[in-house]
Amino acid sequence: MREAMEKRTLFTLYFSIVAALLGLSIISPLLPTIAEDLGATGFWVGMIFSGYAISRAIIMPIMGGLSDKYGRKILIASGLLLLAVISLLYLLAHNVYTLTAVRLLHGLAAGMIIPVAMAYAGETAKEGKEGRAMGIINMMFYLGVAVGPLIGGIFWHAFGMASVFYVMSGISVFVLLLVLSFLPEIKNSKASKIVEHDPFKTLIKRDAVKIILLIALITAFRTGVLLSFLPSHASDFNINAAQVGIILSVGVIFTGILQPCFGIVADKLSKYNMLLQIVIGSFVGTIVLFMVPLCHDFTTLLLVNVFIGLGAAISMPVATDIAVVIGKKVGIGSWMGIFNTTISLGIIIAPLMSGVVMDCSGINSVFYYAGIVSLLCTLIGCYYVWRWSKGQ
Repeated sequence: MREAMEKRTLFTLYFSIVAALLGLSIISPLLPTIAEDLGATGFWVGMIFSGYAISRAIIMPIMGGLSDKYGRKILIASGLLLLAVISLLYLLAHNVYTLTAVRLLHGLAAGMIIPVAMAYAGETAKEGKEGRAMGIINMMFYLGVAVGPLIGGIFWHAFGMASVFYVMSGISVFVLLLVLSFLPEIKNSKASKIVEHDPFKTLIKRDAVKIILLIALITAFRTGVLLSFLPSHASDFNINAAQVGIILSVGVIFTGILQPCFGIVADKLSKYNMLLQIVIGSFVGTIVLFMVPLCHDFTTLLLVNVFIGLGAAISMPVATDIAVVIGKKVGIGSWMGIFNTTISLGIIIAPLMSGVVMDCSGINSVFYYAGIVSLLCTLIGCYYVWRWSKGQ
């Protein structure tokens, strides 16, 4: 009976994360059409995409800390209710300003769910098994991102743009009912007291913390570049919205499916080898990013997305594994808020930088510049791994 209840709880958390992440990527296949209809420049395309991540980044550390003090279920349920309402506001957005405002509101609602659900799951992970547990959470994280373009592309192609947002609202309502029915309340007052004595400025001095935050940032950066500007690249080669949705979704699904496998691998490694696994994954994703401008058809773009997804699948279970271990010591709600804010920053920076680059140098330059940034950050990560190994 207890085991069945735990499974229901975990599945409810998984669906909550999927519902929250839909908002990030569901708009991706629609961006070229929106840009054309609204006369949006590359900068505004980037702003529309990243608006969700901007507000999410601001609110997540706050919500993570509040969940440590007041409980997790109430915040997750409130966030899902807001998601259901805000999804319908897209239908009222008729220019770049109102659409960006809706994206900002959407990110606020998602920010109430993601760090809290991850903290809830991390709290229940058994010691020494954090990699496997968070590998599954990461899988759902990426599946949420992956389902977005698939729903957005297919429903827009078949039933029109409005249908996309009705479906997103309906999914949020469904998951809200699951949360109210199956998710027990939990709060951790002990963790909230510990946070006050071990603030972020103390943690960031540790090389291992720098490594996981840096690689989480740049992994999200690569994902943000692909989700926001690969559709514009693909549209030059007569690839329709449904096909773009499939390209983006398959790559991210591949990432999600492999997360638990690499999480299990991470649990068996020494700390030094775990940190090496993080930077190896980042190198894989970086190298493939440079190849995007060379891909001019559905098949090659699909393969590129799969290999970039492989890089993320290698890195992210280790990063979240270490993040959970840290969180259990300093307050998991607050710390997962910080960790997820770092991921959001990558998604914020990517489309804004890419939009400016596209306006100045064209779409192909977006992927070359992004590859250079990713390579530099990965090399810095290698430096911190080397420095950590000397001072371990």
